[in-house]
Amino acid sequence: MIFKASSASLAGVAHQQLEIPCQDSVCVCRENGILCAALSDGAGSRSMSHFGARQITQAVSQQICAQFHSLCAAEPAEAAQEILNHCLHALAQLPYPIDSLAGTLLFFAADGHGRFLSGHLGDGIMIAVEENTARLFSAPENGEDPCVTWLVTSPAAPEHFRITTGRLPDHGEMLLMSDGTAAGLYHYPTATPARACVTISKWLREEAEDVISAAIAENMQTLFSKKSSDDLSMIVISW
Repeated sequence: MIFKASSASLAGVAHQQLEIPCQDSVCVCRENGILCAALSDGAGSRSMSHFGARQITQAVSQQICAQFHSLCAAEPAEAAQEILNHCLHALAQLPYPIDSLAGTLLFFAADGHGRFLSGHLGDGIMIAVEENTARLFSAPENGEDPCVTWLVTSPAAPEHFRITTGRLPDHGEMLLMSDGTAAGLYHYPTATPARACVTISKWLREEAEDVISAAIAENMQTLFSKKSSDDLSMIVISW
């Protein structure tokens, strides 16, 4: 099984106006026959979350490429705790208080035989596309307040970090996105992906990764930024 992956992130209109760095981060890692793509939406209320989001995505994608098979074999709760511990250890290496580095986490990883491992913590969204039909793969989760979500530094993170394993169909796509991007690609009241998710997945089937990364970034600038003033990030994986 051969994988392609494209990604982009962009500071939202509100952050651009205030000259605040993009607090979303994406990372795609290919090592040991594993592809792992990770996305983190740094908490807007945390001053150094742009550094934290980058550290989270890099640490998790590298960890999963190195430990994919053992994490797949572990109980979901055990795998969730191991990944969160790794995140916290990585954040502790930065010269800032851990609470100031908080972010959400989405990841999707797979090997060449079609076995996959995914993780979801927070208000991001994962959408699967199979046979030109988009469906919700993993739903967003907020706290008691709709404006609050679960972060890797939250004490209750282990209880809300959803780990999924399984086998992929022969062909398909997976879209990972922050809530900013989801504002233009997901209808929250009905939990329905927009038809544009299928369109974007087709791009990657037909074009090179770097071409589609540039196309995603352009659409963020011209279209998605009109749906949300939040930071925008997205990863598309095709196999």
